[in-house]
This record gives sequence, C-alpha cells and structure tokens, in this order.
Amino acid sequence: MSSNEASVSTCTSTEDFWCSTAEFHEAEFVWKISDFSSLDDKGERIKSETFSSPTNDKFIWYLDFNFRGFNKETDIFRVYLNLSNKSESETERVFAKYTFSILNNEEEKNYKPIPNFLGHEFGIDGDDDNWGWDDCPKKNKTFRSEFLQNDTLMISFQMIFFELNDRNIASMFHRCNTIHLKQLSDNLASVLENPNFADFSISANGKNYQVHKAILAARSTYFAKMFESGMKENQQNRVEITDVSEDIMDEMLKFIYTGVCENLDKLADDLLIAADKYDIGHLKKVCVESIYSKSLCVENALNTLILADQYNANKLKSMVIDFIVANSSEIMESAKWNEIMPMYPHLLNSICQAMRQFLVIPKTK
Repeated sequence: MSSNEASVSTCTSTEDFWCSTAEFHEAEFVWKISDFSSLDDKGERIKSETFSSPTNDKFIWYLDFNFRGFNKETDIFRVYLNLSNKSESETERVFAKYTFSILNNEEEKNYKPIPNFLGHEFGIDGDDDNWGWDDCPKKNKTFRSEFLQNDTLMISFQMIFFELNDRNIASMFHRCNTIHLKQLSDNLASVLENPNFADFSISANGKNYQVHKAILAARSTYFAKMFESGMKENQQNRVEITDVSEDIMDEMLKFIYTGVCENLDKLADDLLIAADKYDIGHLKKVCVESIYSKSLCVENALNTLILADQYNANKLKSMVIDFIVANSSEIMESAKWNEIMPMYPHLLNSICQAMRQFLVIPKTK
C-alpha cells in the first residue's frame, strides 16, 4: 500500500547454542501504518510489504493487520505473521523466535509481548502458515496519545532465525526434555513432602509417610493390587511395613515419586530386595546396573550371585555368573567358594554350564 512505509534491517552472528555452535540471523521489520484513524473507521485488513528470511529466501513473509477483534470488536486489533508462499517442492524446516512490539512517539518499544517460538515444517504438506499477536493494547485514548504520531502507528517486528543441523536439533530437544523431566521430578518431590491431598499412610518402623494412592499404584503393581482389593489396608487407608528400614523406605518412596535415587550406590543391595517385594520394576533395574557397575568384585561376587538368585534379578545373575567364570581362578580357590557353594547346588550347576561354553574338551580316542 502506497500510504504505508516499511523498512527491514538484518544482522548475523554466531553463538554457542546449547553446547553446539549455531548461526542465527536477526531481522527487524518496522511497519509504519499511515492514516490510521481513517483505516480504523473502515475496519479493513491491510498487508505489509513482503520480506524474506536471511537464511532462506525461498520463504516470503508479510504482516497482516486486522483493525477488528475476533468478534468484530472495534476497540481491539490483531497482527499476524504470514507465510506468503510455500515451497513448490519439498517440505523444509524453519526455526525462529519472533516478537511484536509497538513504537511510541519517541520510537521506543513501549509495548512488547512475550516472544513466541516458531518451529514449523513448511511446504506443500506443511502446517499452518500464519501466527498471531492477539494480546494487543486496546485502541483507547491512552493508546492513541502514546502510540499514534501524526496519525501513524509504527509496529516493530523482530524475528531471529536459527540455522540448525540435525545434531543441533537433537541436542536442543534432548535438553528441553531433560529440563522438563527435572522440573517434573522436583514437583513430585514437593508433593511427597507435602501431606496435603494425601489419601494413604505408610508406617515403617515407627515413621509415618503421607502418600498418594494414584502415584503408588502407577509405579508399583504391589500397591496397585492392594488398592484394587478388599484388603483391610485399602479400607483403612493405611499399611504397616516392618521389613524395610527407614532409610530404605525414604529412598524407595523418593524413587516412586521422582524416579531419582540419591543414595543408590550405598543402598543398592537393600533397595533391590525392596524393589522385588513391592514390584517396582524400574528401581530394580537401576539397582542391578549400580551393583554390577559400581560394587561387583571378586570378594563379593558369590554373595551378589545369591542375592540376584533370591530376588529374581535374572539379568544380574547372568552377569555375575559371567564375572565368576572370567575370574574363576581367584574365586574358586577362595575359602568362601568351598564354604558357600555346596549350599547352592543349582547355582554351582549354572556356573559349570557357563564354563563349558569357554572350555574345549578334546575327544578321547
């Protein structure tokens, strides 16, 4: 439109973007809408001049100004970013952050909403091709005195385009997921510490825990079956546990709520026992990994094998047997071997079977 003026400025720089180097390009588009009052009376929609991304000139953008609200309100306006054209061939990705603002009479950005993030795939099969700014100031007397100079409205639109490769994208979303999971874990930790809305009580060796049936049932099939049954514990909303110490119960409940076990390396053996009894599958898995990678050695291999066998940790049992075979000269010559293994003939048989896989016995003539 001849009555409106627009100018575009761009800059380019490189920063450390989530642990990897990424190039970004910033474009600022200033749109001067002249004869604002006249256009406002007509209630028409007007378009800015087009501009392109500094990183990809295939995409042509423009701003769309609507002088009316969703329900044709006369005191509200809306501004949209639009993609003028779509790729003729293949779908492409554009990652960008954009911000609308209004310049006041001193051409300062006096009204500025929260920036929005744009991460769409464009093309003939792409998603929606417009994004809006609905949180605009109302067209009242204050608006007209602060933002209209010579009946001209100046809108500043900033857009930062991120030029990312696949590694950058993977890193970005991995970090986003990690941050969200950490926040979720922290939130659930506060739920465990706060007795509000608790609907079940666990007593373990004199210490009481106010907990939530829904969370326990989701994480433990033992508790799920308890709550689904007519057991007195479910009716009384209380259970007393005598076979788990206070420190183990603390860690077990923290893991149920947050998925985190702070003292895992110190308590892995006892936590494995508790995880088996209360059927907390993922806790059992992390205990197995900790025992095998952090504590397994020649001195405790036989005790660890017995622990794995008694509490159905079959993966750990298999790994310990392999460890014993690999260190057979030291372990089988120890006093503990002759003391312990006769009491567990089925484990001795499993070790012998594993050793046969490594031994080649020549045939007798």
